[in-house]
Amino acid sequence: MMLLIDRLNQERHKLSSLGSLLLVFFVFSMAQAIKGPAEMLAQEAMELTTTLIEPLLQPPPKTPPPQVKQPEPKPKMLALPNVPMTPAPIEPAREVTAAAESPRPIPTPTPAPSLPTATPVQEAPKMAPQPPISVSLENNYIVSVRATLNANKRYPTGREASLQRPSGKVKLWFVLARNGALQDAGIDESSNSIILDNAALSTLRRTTYAPWPEGSWASQSQHKFTVTLDFVPLN
Repeated sequence: MMLLIDRLNQERHKLSSLGSLLLVFFVFSMAQAIKGPAEMLAQEAMELTTTLIEPLLQPPPKTPPPQVKQPEPKPKMLALPNVPMTPAPIEPAREVTAAAESPRPIPTPTPAPSLPTATPVQEAPKMAPQPPISVSLENNYIVSVRATLNANKRYPTGREASLQRPSGKVKLWFVLARNGALQDAGIDESSNSIILDNAALSTLRRTTYAPWPEGSWASQSQHKFTVTLDFVPLN
């Protein structure tokens, strides 16, 4: 910063000197142009110029260097006297001796008394469960009714049956009362021949059925049965 100020001052002095020289040159020129009465004016101008130039030609006063603030001295630390440190006496480690334990005797296990071996008991063979008596009676009655119908079955006779000679099976359903009376009947699966279907229904209606056995279908007053009749033409 100080160097910049000094340089500005020098530049200012140079400009001032140049201006003064120009002024002298101007005055001198005027004096040459106006001779005679102007000589006195020129002389005065020269004196004036000399008066003005002399202080400018003198070197500018030196600027005192800036004072640098010296840092304050730090306070000195008082040195503590070196006191020799005496190490504490180390006690010798005590030896610990573990007393060796004497091994304890292992008791010998006493064998358990042997138990008598149990003789395996042979299981009696399982008998197949017998069906209830009522079921057996019902099955026997159904077999008997179907056998009676097949025995009463007759192949149809007539001119159409002789010409067509149809064959097939007819599945029938029929309802019997407890006394064996026929209540109702119908065709479940047709043989695709009306001659055979009518012959099967005729067999159901003309057959006499036995009464139900005692204990069968105890909660019913009538029961529905089914039978299949197979018709084959006679040779």
